[in-house]
This record gives sequence, C-alpha cells and structure tokens, in this order.
Amino acid sequence: MVDLEQPLRLRLEQLHTCAPGTIGDMLQLELVECDPPAGEYVMRCQTQPWMRNIAGTLHGGLCATLVDQAMGCVAYCAKPGEGTAPTVELNVSYHRPLIPGEDARIRVRLVSAGRHLMHLAAETFQADKLCLSATAVYFYHES
Repeated sequence: MVDLEQPLRLRLEQLHTCAPGTIGDMLQLELVECDPPAGEYVMRCQTQPWMRNIAGTLHGGLCATLVDQAMGCVAYCAKPGEGTAPTVELNVSYHRPLIPGEDARIRVRLVSAGRHLMHLAAETFQADKLCLSATAVYFYHES
C-alpha cells in the first residue's frame, strides 16, 4: 500500500484554505492515525449542534456526508495523476445515533483499486461504539 499520510494531511488542510464554507471545510476532518501497510486512516470530526435533526441526534444525511467526505479524501489522495475522484456508489448502515457535540472517529480502509474504480470501507465510532458503517466506490481516470 502507498503511504497517504502526507498527501491526506495536505488535502484536509487545503479544504480549509481553498474551499472555505464548503461542506468539506465545515466538517473540519483531522487525520489522527495512519496504518499505510493496512491501507487504514482514522479521521476525527468534532460534531456540531447545527448538524442535528429534530430528534437531537446527527442528521442521517450528514452522517452519510461525513463518511463520504472521509472516504473521498482517501480516494482523492490514492488515485494516480490529477483530477477528481467522485463518488459513484455509497452504502451506509446506521447502527446507533451520533450525538452532536461529541467527537466522531472515522476509520477508512482502502479495499481495492482497479483501472478506474476504487472501493473503500469506513466505520464511524463515538465513545468506542460503532455508529455507522459504509462502503463506497469512487471513479477516477489517469490524466
């Protein structure tokens, strides 16, 4: 596996400077752990009150956005060449609610990469309890 630690840290920092106000910037993901041989990267997000739904938990669409953003950053950094790596499929399973105001930790694993498609998986935890699991496919092409 390629070590994505430095490119991933740079990409997350760029979201704050070159794309202020976007959802990627607002989620404020931070890389906290790396295991390049396993293809695993753990990010942290401090959830905010604006992310809640009427029930007071994190809105389901924002839960999906959170895991998609984390996996998408890994896909972007892992792809060869320039260009984007848009999501072409996203599957999210909701195991328990995320609580706004508490840290969420998203563990992303690069499962496989072919000529144009990359498969990733993610698990999101709060207080060491699994809240979400997801898989996604990202498209890319070499420039």
